[in-house]
Amino acid sequence: MADVFPEVGQVVLTSLLSLAAMFIFTRAGGKRQIAQMSPFDYLNAVTVGSIGAELATNLEQWWRPFSALIVYGLVTWFVHYTACKSNAMRSLWSGRSLILMDDGVILKSSLQRAAIDVNEFLGQARVAGYFDPNEIETAILETNGQISFLPKSCNRPLTPDDMQLHPDAASTWYDLIIDGHLMQDNLKAAGHDERWLDARLHAQGIGQHGEVFYAACDKADGFFACRMR
Repeated sequence: MADVFPEVGQVVLTSLLSLAAMFIFTRAGGKRQIAQMSPFDYLNAVTVGSIGAELATNLEQWWRPFSALIVYGLVTWFVHYTACKSNAMRSLWSGRSLILMDDGVILKSSLQRAAIDVNEFLGQARVAGYFDPNEIETAILETNGQISFLPKSCNRPLTPDDMQLHPDAASTWYDLIIDGHLMQDNLKAAGHDERWLDARLHAQGIGQHGEVFYAACDKADGFFACRMR
């Protein structure tokens, strides 16, 4: 039984090492979400995860999966670096966008090239809010696998310009208080101070910052606050 504890300790250490290494490689790869992954990113993520699991359990030769993890990390960095520097390399690693529907006509050849059947295409259109194909002017398969839809001019949402209106410019909202903690930098960036914030909170019957679950404002007169409950 005594021999088990050193081995368990080694598993814990190698597991933490593999998690740390995968976290570093993930951060180095940027902040793209899963849905924004290119085919190379997805393949690399699956492979690195498998290597990480091998690193956590291969106690006798842990340096082998660790070396492989470093190699995959360097290759990932190289791919992302060259993709940022060259359009040709970006097309090689991520592919090119593909027009699936043009001028209101679904292109069968493009669907076949993308390995997408018409039912899947129409399903994606419904998810985007287009239940009537007649409303779609153009559809493009992006390099991340998502489909972008351009509505026909007669079906696009009404805008203030269409009505010859001139609304006030939109303003960024700043988080001021989260879980009772005041964010001084955001308050300053919004152009306000604590005296202004206290006055707005008192107007809503809130006495102290610690009572606030969330508060935010913009650079105009917009303000939102709610208590902890």
